[in-house]
Amino acid sequence: MKILNGYSKIIKENTVITIGNFDGIHKGHQKILKNIVKISKKNNLKSVVITFKPHPNEYFKKNYKPFKLTNEKTKIEEIRKLGIDYLILINFNKSLNLLSPENFVKKIINFKPKFIVVGYNFHFGYKRQGDISLLKKLSKKYLYNLKVINPVIGKSKKIFNSTYIRKQLELGKYDVAKEMLGRNWMIEGKIIKGSGRGKVLGYPTANFVLNDYVIPMKGVYVTKSYLENNKKKKYFGVANIGVRPTFNGKKIFFENHFFKLKSSVYGKKLCVELLAFLRKEKKFDNIKKLKKQIENDIYLTNKIINKK
Repeated sequence: MKILNGYSKIIKENTVITIGNFDGIHKGHQKILKNIVKISKKNNLKSVVITFKPHPNEYFKKNYKPFKLTNEKTKIEEIRKLGIDYLILINFNKSLNLLSPENFVKKIINFKPKFIVVGYNFHFGYKRQGDISLLKKLSKKYLYNLKVINPVIGKSKKIFNSTYIRKQLELGKYDVAKEMLGRNWMIEGKIIKGSGRGKVLGYPTANFVLNDYVIPMKGVYVTKSYLENNKKKKYFGVANIGVRPTFNGKKIFFENHFFKLKSSVYGKKLCVELLAFLRKEKKFDNIKKLKKQIENDIYLTNKIINKK
């Protein structure tokens, strides 16, 4: 997959294009991307994904609440896995924001689309004024075929979308979020030096701040981790996401206890898959009760890992 920046980049071949933010690359997104790959192969075209950098939510809200399901690196990798030919990163700025819907389509036409494929609720242009009906109308003028992809609906009868997935993570309904993502939720961060309390308790942790990620239900999770994104070597463990209420903490941290990794990992990037949600974060009356709960968390974690 080739990654290009901006409208000025030229693709010589005719294309099939989709456009969106694609935060999470969930099953709904995957359905759209698989369709453009299928159409591209059938019609001898190049498959093109156009996405925006930064996410419009970041552009419009300076003090926005962290919301991301994927960082840019993970999003690119998940798109790559689906066999896309080109990923175009468009800078979301004032001039792009002010484009009328038709002028937005004129920009897209620079990439020579024979097909434009979008989700059922696609909107575009200034104040999201453009919709599917306008995109269909403009297809006759700009000579492309429009294909609209119906939503993916899960066991809960809910439509798969990024907003709903974020909400399920916040509510601790991790199995629902996993079903919609079609994989374990993955987060990444640079390991920083913590307070050292984990080591004193006998369960040292690697810590990082979640930064732009949506904050899931505070609590304990089963994890599978990779250092510097080296997926050849995995480390199972148990993690707490939260403020450490037993110690009157305020700031939210991700704190992961590895079962078999003993070497120092400070300053390294840690990529973590959350395998399961164990329990909500809880304040304990004393250290002894906290240690007993950690022992139980580890016991349950090992039972889950041994089943996988």
